[in-house]
Amino acid sequence: MYNVDDTIVSLASGPLGAIGIIRLSGGESFQISKKILKPTYAFEKPVSNRAYLLKIVDENGKLLDRAMVITYISPKSYTGEDMVEIFCHNSPYIVKKALKLFINSGARQAREGEFSFRAFINGKMDLSQAEAVNELISSETEREHSIAINHIEGKLSVKINDIKQSIIDLIAEIEVRLDDTYEEMDDINADKLFLATEDIRNRIKKLSDSFSKANFVKNGIKVAIVGTPNSGKSSLLNSIIGYERAITSDIPGTTRDTVEEKAHINGFKTLLIDTAGIREHSADDIEKEGMRRTVKAIREADVVIYLSDISACDNNDEKIAIKIIEDNIKPDAKLIKVFSKSDLKRKKEKDENYIEVSAKTGDNIQMLMDEITKGYEKGIDTAYDEIITSERHYRALSIALNDINMSLQKIKNKEYELVVEHLRSALADMEDILGKTTSDDVLESIFKNFCVGK
Repeated sequence: MYNVDDTIVSLASGPLGAIGIIRLSGGESFQISKKILKPTYAFEKPVSNRAYLLKIVDENGKLLDRAMVITYISPKSYTGEDMVEIFCHNSPYIVKKALKLFINSGARQAREGEFSFRAFINGKMDLSQAEAVNELISSETEREHSIAINHIEGKLSVKINDIKQSIIDLIAEIEVRLDDTYEEMDDINADKLFLATEDIRNRIKKLSDSFSKANFVKNGIKVAIVGTPNSGKSSLLNSIIGYERAITSDIPGTTRDTVEEKAHINGFKTLLIDTAGIREHSADDIEKEGMRRTVKAIREADVVIYLSDISACDNNDEKIAIKIIEDNIKPDAKLIKVFSKSDLKRKKEKDENYIEVSAKTGDNIQMLMDEITKGYEKGIDTAYDEIITSERHYRALSIALNDINMSLQKIKNKEYELVVEHLRSALADMEDILGKTTSDDVLESIFKNFCVGK
C-alpha cells in the first residue's frame, strides 16, 4: 500500500501544451521547495491559496525557469496536506530536471493515483468520489461528464448514506425489540418492518438497475451498418462521422472487412461498424470471410441498421440479408430499417417502417442518429446522481440486494435474529462503496488505474 508519511512529487500535466504542472504534497513540501524555488519568502510564512512568481534554480543556483507557484496549507488542499503546485514552461528538459531536483531534495516520486488516495485517507472525499475523479478525467461526452461531476459533488454518496442510515435505523428498532423477552417477540409489527425493508430493497435496486443504462454512457453504443453490396453502407458511415473514413465505390463488394469508427451521437459514445455486403453467391474466399465477420458484428451490436438502396429493385440478396439479421440479432438489440440514396430515383415503394436518407445531401441523417440513441436517454438525463458507472459499486449493490431479499424472507418467517444478520451484511456493502470497510488490496487496485499526478 501507499506510504502516507512522506512527501511526494509528480508531474500533473500531460506531455503537450505550453504549461507543465508539478505537484508536491506532504509535511515537508515547504521545506523541500525552499531549496529549489527562490526567493524563499513564500515558504517562510506560507499563506494558503496564494500565488507567487518564483525562480526554479538548480543545485548550483543556476536559473532553470521562472514559474507561478501556489501554496496550500493543510487541511485546505486537495490532499488535505501541505501542498505546492508549480506552473512552469512545459519543456521536457525543464520538467524532468525540476522533478529530479525535488526528488534529490527529499521528495519521493508519486505512484499512480497517490494524490487522490491521500485525499481519500485524509477525509477530503469518500471512495466513490475519489473514483469519480478518474471518471471525470476520462470523460469524453457531456453525459459522462455530468455523471462524474455529480459523483464528485457527493450526490451518489448522499444516496448511499441515506440507504445506510435507513438500514441502521431498522437494525436498531429490531434489536430494541429483541432485548425484550421472547414471549414479546410477536409484538413486533411485522408488516411495518416488511414495508421498511422493502423500501430499502427498492432504493438499492434502483441504483443497481442504473448500471446497465450507464454502461451505454461509459462504453458506448455498438452500431452495425448492414446491407447488400453497394447499398451505401460506407457512405452512410462517412456521413455520420463527418469525414471519409471508409472507401466508397460504385463497384459492389468494395468493403471486404468490417471498418470501425468511434463517434459521438447525441452525447453518447458510439462505435459504428461498416460491414461487408451480404449476397447469395460468392466464390471469393475473402468476401466470404467478410460476410462471416458481418454476422459476428450483427450478433454483438446494440443497434443494427439495415440499409436498402431505394434506387434498386427488390432482389433475393436483400431477403437473405434480412433473414441473416433476424437470425443473429440480439433479443434486446434495436433494428432500424433505412432506405439509402433518397436523392436518386426510387424503385421501391414507400414504407413507413423505413427512414429514407441520403448520405450525399445529408437528408434525414440527423433523424437516423436520433433513432439510434432513442430510448437510451430514458432515466439518464434527469437523474445523473442516481446512476452508477462502477462495476465495483454494482457488485456491492447486487450483494446487498441479495441480503435485503433474504431479510424479507426471514421477516416472513419471523426469524428476527437472522433479519438483523442480513441487514448488517447489507450495511457493510454500503460502507464498502464509500470506502469505510474496503481492504487495502481493493484500494490499491482502484488507485493504480489513475494517472500519476492525480
